[in-house]
Amino acid sequence: MFEHFTVAEVAPGVHAAIAGTTGAAVGNATIIDTGRQTVVVDTFQTAQAAEDLRTAAGELTGRSAFLVVNTHWHSDHTQGNQAFGEAPIVSTRATLDLMVANAPTDLGAYEVEIDGYLASLTAQLESNDEAAQETIRRRIAGVEQIKLAAPGFRLTLPTVLFDDRLVITGDRTLEVLTYGGGHTDSDVFVWIPGDRLLVAGDLCWTRIHPRVVDGHPKKWAEILEGINLLSPAVVIPGHGKVAGPEVPAELAPYFRHVAAMVDDVRTGADPASLPLPEGSERWDGPERLRVGLEELAGRA
Repeated sequence: MFEHFTVAEVAPGVHAAIAGTTGAAVGNATIIDTGRQTVVVDTFQTAQAAEDLRTAAGELTGRSAFLVVNTHWHSDHTQGNQAFGEAPIVSTRATLDLMVANAPTDLGAYEVEIDGYLASLTAQLESNDEAAQETIRRRIAGVEQIKLAAPGFRLTLPTVLFDDRLVITGDRTLEVLTYGGGHTDSDVFVWIPGDRLLVAGDLCWTRIHPRVVDGHPKKWAEILEGINLLSPAVVIPGHGKVAGPEVPAELAPYFRHVAAMVDDVRTGADPASLPLPEGSERWDGPERLRVGLEELAGRA
C-alpha cells in the first residue's frame, strides 16, 4: 500500500511500519492509537517516507499525529520529523543536543558530501564480491533517496523534553522510558504495559548485527537486561522484523561478547579474526560490527 514501508498490526491499534527496500526508510517506525490520540514513534530518514507515514497514521487511526517520539538522534529515525511539524516531538534532552550537534549546517555542502559518497560507493561496485556488491547497492539506494530529499530538508527538533519517564494516557497507557545510553549516548523505548508490547528503537535489531559505532556495549547489555524484566510479548525493533522476547534476550549476552571483543581489539587483535558472538553467525551485516569494533577500540 505504501512505497517505502509495509504496515502490520501487531496489537489492536498498534501498527509497525517496517522499512522497505527503496532506501527512503531504513529504520522502522510505529503508529499507536491510544483511543484518544495518535502517537508516532520515529519518522524515517527522508521526507518522502515520512509523508507516507503521516498518511498511514491518518488512515489507520482517523486522526493526525498528536505526538511524535524520537527514540534517539540518528538521522534514519529523525530526519522525517519535518512531515509532522505541527505535532509536539518528544525526546530526551541529550538526544536533542546530539541532533543539533550532528545536523548538517550548510545544505549546499551537505549535497556535495552526498554526491561524493555516492561516487565512492559506485566505485566500490567494481572491485567487491557479489555479497559486498549487494550491500553497496542497498547503500546507494538509501543515499539516492537522501539526495532526493536534501533540497527540502528542514531540521525539525524535539520540543517536549524529559529525563527518565513520560506517561501518555488514553484508553491505553504508554510509558516513554530511558535507561540511559546503549546504542547512542541516550536511547528511548516505548512500553505499552497493557499489551506487553515494546517499541524498542535501535536498542533491538532482529537478526541483524547492530550499528555500534556510537554505542556503549556494556551499558547496552545492562539496558536490555532491564528490558527483559518487563517480560515483553511483542517487540518492534528499530531494524528488522517484528519479533518476540527472544530478541532482547539474545542481544543482552551478544553485547557482553561485543564488549569483550572491543577489549581484544584494543590489545591488538584483528577484528576480522575474532569469532562472532554465539548465535549471530548467520545474522545480516557482520561487516557493520567489525567496523564498529575498530571505532570503539579507538575511542578514548
